[in-house]
Amino acid sequence: MTPKPFLYLYNWHESQRESRFDRALATSGLAVEVYRTNRNEFPVDYDFCGVYLSPSFDSAYDDLPWVQRLHELLPKLAKRKIPMIGLCFGCQVLASALVSKEAVFKRAEHEGGHGIISLTTAAKADPICRHVPEMFDVFHWHSDEVCANRDDMEILAHGSNCNNHLWRWRKGPVWGVQPHPEMDADDLRQWLTQNRTRIRMAGHDVDDYLPQCLTSNSGFTVLENFIQLVIERNTAVTGTTN
Repeated sequence: MTPKPFLYLYNWHESQRESRFDRALATSGLAVEVYRTNRNEFPVDYDFCGVYLSPSFDSAYDDLPWVQRLHELLPKLAKRKIPMIGLCFGCQVLASALVSKEAVFKRAEHEGGHGIISLTTAAKADPICRHVPEMFDVFHWHSDEVCANRDDMEILAHGSNCNNHLWRWRKGPVWGVQPHPEMDADDLRQWLTQNRTRIRMAGHDVDDYLPQCLTSNSGFTVLENFIQLVIERNTAVTGTTN
């Protein structure tokens, strides 16, 4: 049986620098299909081994056609029990589409820069938290947040400024990651610099955050674990190796 492709839902309006996660996918052996969602690019079928939802400058509650199409697509993928992971906006739109549109809210204050997050007791048994320390530093950048009080959501990590930095959907292999371990320190500096104008328009000074860029190896382990989970499941289903 032919291995299934991996679905990459690219939610940025402008092309961004390749991230550490992108580089890991490129060397994983997975056949990756990329769709630019805000250009109205969406898959016509749902036969994938895994799904990644990138960040975006938009919000999961924005009344935009492409955001609405994501809300329609994600339950169809979830119904097939396809492993999915979303970062920042990707995390939020997964919660909005699969849990409740009321599960995502605008924070009173933006959270940016490095900060410590802590794993919960539930994380000890979660496959994407294997070999991840109970506390680790990671870069944050978000003005929206996912609620931490939903019955069908297991909270796996929290921080002093956010009660839900990592969660798992109880009904299937779906995870949301609020911070940005997908980028190493150099990726982050490049991202901040590239998007300086847009970030300034949102009321932030890039120069305040450049010194706080860091490489979170512990946070990236979460993403490596997800890729490995997808590879193992794909191998088990198809009987082939990547």
